[in-house]
Amino acid sequence: MNKSLHNWDNPSVSTYQQSIRQKIIGYDLIYDMMANIIDNFPTTHKILVVGAGGGQELLTLGKSFPSVHFTAVDTSKVMLEIAAKQIDSLPYALTIEWLERNLLSLNSKELFDVATCHLVLHFMKDLDQKRDMLQKIADSLNHNGVLFISSINTDLSSQTFKQELYYWRSSMLHNGISEDHWQRFEQSFSTTTHPITLELLINLLKEAGFTTIFPYFKTHMIDALVAIKGETTI
Repeated sequence: MNKSLHNWDNPSVSTYQQSIRQKIIGYDLIYDMMANIIDNFPTTHKILVVGAGGGQELLTLGKSFPSVHFTAVDTSKVMLEIAAKQIDSLPYALTIEWLERNLLSLNSKELFDVATCHLVLHFMKDLDQKRDMLQKIADSLNHNGVLFISSINTDLSSQTFKQELYYWRSSMLHNGISEDHWQRFEQSFSTTTHPITLELLINLLKEAGFTTIFPYFKTHMIDALVAIKGETTI
């Protein structure tokens, strides 16, 4: 197996923006629909972007909410540099605080109106790590704060898992992913990719204090959810 597949500090991740669209069908919709939904909330001044490397959240939200203050957190310097290059394509400057660190080490007294955590959770191996990160995000949000989260969600022991993989392979190959790349992706499950079921994810979100949770997008094994902290009035 190519161990650099999920080494986010390897220079090979420079092709991330191309390959992620080949692997995730409807990738841009995850972000475009998120921006549309945020329009329905009355207050959006501060946005926390967890796993900001790559820059798609910042680029999409920056176009829709150019006056927002963003805090972009990622453990990979290389991925943050890719994000910064994405933002450079905008005709105006965004207010972004770049933080190369683990979210759990974030010691900020300010609270955020919106948090995003896209395609990050399934790279965390232990359930307690996932739980701690979701709790940290919840604690970083204002009351009525909103989290947008997407991740690979499946039961690796289920009878349908291999069939799900088979259909996903078909989509990836159709989008130009090579058979070799697909095989590395398939081998990543239980090695560097550690999904949980959607039901368990929803339960973890509830444990963290999110009281309103609903899906807004699905593609193959990836679910995108909106989770609102505490009661809300829309």
